[in-house]
This record gives sequence, C-alpha cells and structure tokens, in this order.
Amino acid sequence: MARRSLWQRHRNKVLFSSATVAFIFSTGAVSLYLIKKWLWRQQLKITEQQFVKEQIKRRFTQTQQDALYTMYELVPVLSLVLVKDLNVDEIVGSLKGKKLLRKLSRDFKDAERDGLSSGMSTSVTEAQATANATPDNARTKAELWNDLKLKSLVKLCTVIYSVSSLLLLTRLQLNILARREYLESAVKVAVEKKSSTPGFFTSWINSIWQTPPNTSQAFQKENSVSTDLSEEAQQIRKSSYINEQAFLSFSWWLLNRGWLQFKSLAEKLVEREFGELNPRDVLSVEDFGERLSRVLHSINKELLVQPQHQSKDEKQPVKQILLPDSNLEQFVLQQTLDPDALKQLYDDNTVLRQLLNETSKCVQSTASLVVLESLVNDAFQFTMLHVEESVAKKNKRKPVDDDASSVAASTAADVKFQMALFSVSCKGCCDEMLKSGVVSMNNMFLQRLDSIPELDDLSASVYSNFGF
Repeated sequence: MARRSLWQRHRNKVLFSSATVAFIFSTGAVSLYLIKKWLWRQQLKITEQQFVKEQIKRRFTQTQQDALYTMYELVPVLSLVLVKDLNVDEIVGSLKGKKLLRKLSRDFKDAERDGLSSGMSTSVTEAQATANATPDNARTKAELWNDLKLKSLVKLCTVIYSVSSLLLLTRLQLNILARREYLESAVKVAVEKKSSTPGFFTSWINSIWQTPPNTSQAFQKENSVSTDLSEEAQQIRKSSYINEQAFLSFSWWLLNRGWLQFKSLAEKLVEREFGELNPRDVLSVEDFGERLSRVLHSINKELLVQPQHQSKDEKQPVKQILLPDSNLEQFVLQQTLDPDALKQLYDDNTVLRQLLNETSKCVQSTASLVVLESLVNDAFQFTMLHVEESVAKKNKRKPVDDDASSVAASTAADVKFQMALFSVSCKGCCDEMLKSGVVSMNNMFLQRLDSIPELDDLSASVYSNFGF
C-alpha cells in the first residue's frame, strides 16, 4: 500500500519527467541529424563551387590555346593574301637574275678572249639571251634594290599590325563564344537540378495523395513531348551553331580587306622615313630601329589615338579594319557561308547580331586599343632582335679601326650596315613571322605575342563579363 501510494503520489511527476527527457532526447537527435545534413550540404556546395571554378579555369585556358591554334591556321592565309600586293620574293629573284646575268656576261667575255670554241660561246649567248628575257630586266639594279627596300619595310609593318590585330580579334571572338557557351550550359544544369529536386514535404505529400498514373499512357505522352522538344532543341541548336560559325567567319574581312589600310599607311610613312636612303647608304642598328619606331608610332597615332571630340556616328579606325560596316556584313557572309547557312541566317540572325554588337564594343574599347599597342610594341622588339642578328650574320666585312682597344670596346650598335642589308633582313623577318605549313606551329613570333600579359588580362575580362 505504501508503494502504491508512493507511485500514485509521484506518478504525474515521473510521467512528465520521462516525457520531457524523451522530448529532449528526440529533439537533440533530430537537431543533430539536421545539423549534420546541413553541414554535409554546405560541404557539397563548397565542393561544387570549387569544381565550377576549376572548370571555368580549365575552359578559359583551353580557349586561349584554341585561339593560338586558330592563328596557326589563319597566318598562312594572310601570307598568301600579302603575296599578291607585296611580293618581295619576286624582287629578290630579279636581283639574283641580274647577278647571274653579270656572271654570264663576264664568262662570255672571258670565253671570247680565250678563243674558245663557237659551240661553247653559243650556249653562253643563249643563256644570256634567256636572262635578258625576264620582265624585270627593264629596271636597273638600283631601282630593284630601292623597290626591295620600300616593299620589305612596308610588308614588315603590314605584317606586324595585321597579325597583332588578327590575334586580338581571334581572342575576343573565342572568349565571347566560350563565355556564352558556358553560361548556357550552367543555366541549363541549374534549371535541371532545380526541377529534379522538389522539396521533401512536397514530394512526401504528393506521394501519398496522388494516384499512380496509367503507365502506358504516361509513357506515350512523355515520349511524344520529348520528341517534339528534341526536334525543337535540335533546330535551336542548329540555328545557334550557324550563327556562331557566321560570327567566326568575319575574320575574312581583316584578312582580305582590312589589312589594306595598314598597307596604305605603311607605304606613306615608310617613304617618309626611308625614302631618301640609297641601298648603299649605311646606318647603325640603333638608327634603323629609331626610323622604324617612328613609322610604327605614326601608325599608332593614326589608328589608336581616339579624338577628344569624336561624334557618335564617327567610328574608331581599328573597328573599321577589324570588322566591316553594317552595310557590308551581308557581303562578308556571302563570301564565307554556303547558301543553306545564309538562308538560315535570313530566318534568324539574333545570336549573330548580339555577338557582333558585343565584339564591336570590345574592339572600340580603350582596353583593346591598349592591348593592340602592346602587341605592336612586342612585335617591334621581336623584329629588332631578328634584324640585328640577321645583319650581323650576313655582313662579311669587319669594322676597320686603327685603335684596337676602341674596336674591342665598341658595341654592335656602333657598327653600321648598308640599307640593302637591312632590306634583306626585313624580308627574312617577314618570312619568320609568317611561317606556314608543317613549321607553322613553331612560329616563335606568334607564341611570343600570344604570351603577353595584357592580352590574357583582356581575355579574362571578356570571358568573365557575364553582364552581356
């Protein structure tokens, strides 16, 4: 009775205490489970963010590599285009023909003087007549050398600006496309993830109250919808692909039309700086570099310096060189695309319009002009290193100085070389810059330009600019 009375007296307290302990324990267990799940989700989120960052970094690096490989393919095309107006090899061949003609003439005179047989004299005479039949024989040797001087320098300046501009345009195009492709894929993944992961309570309630649908009817309906969506998605994908290919094809303008403005400026300024020099005139490497630097500086002033009072309708010169005016865009597309692709663009060119508008803004930006100037400056440094090394190898004469100590103390910059030697070295430098064929991927000039920090900074800015 005592025990029963004790239990009855404390029963409510015991039950309340037990319920409280059970509640605290269960609440703690649930809280611990929720905290562990939250921590797991946070860890998963951090891991996903790190993965996304690495993926963005890898894709960015791959895009810059793709741009360099694209340049390996485009530079040989530029080389073929330049040959039509700036065929320096033809002038060199004519000079070699003149040299061969003089040698044959001397041999012929020696043969006549030595009283050789008429058969020998006839063969020499025929060879001489063949040499005389070349078209450039009408020009004198001095005229050919002067032509080589001007054309080699004009071609050098044209190559410097054309390759630099082509690299800038290629980087802009590929980074804009890569960012667009990444953004589309990221949005798609986010939408799919959100739609495939409903809330826990929502899915639990739906699983209770919803009746299972007819399996066969549901399968047929889903299959029909997926087929329709697949066809629509394929059409959208095809249209987007054609728009992107059309966008990339606009490099045709620079390769076939835009570079002519570089040539025109170079012709005027090279004539101003080097026109009065004869092939036999001598100057040091430093003097040659100063003259060439003035040419490039004047071209920069014409192209890269934005006027203070520029109207809205007035376009930046570089933009007109890299991209055609809107009234010429259709002409470029007709040169580069097949009829089916053109028809597709007639139906929908929204993507192409967006890409061109963004590229136009990038090309005219101060950042792009600074990068282009940096590329030109680096190309100048490459040129001077190549020319200095080349003239030193080709020059057979040694500097004459009575004072042996002054000869030992003199630097290479004090040694003077004939202008003709600089002309030949400029031709060789152009050949080095425009390497093609199996050696195109060993183009040290392209690799040097591709590695300047300013170009990578601009590419990163364009690639990460999701505001567009």
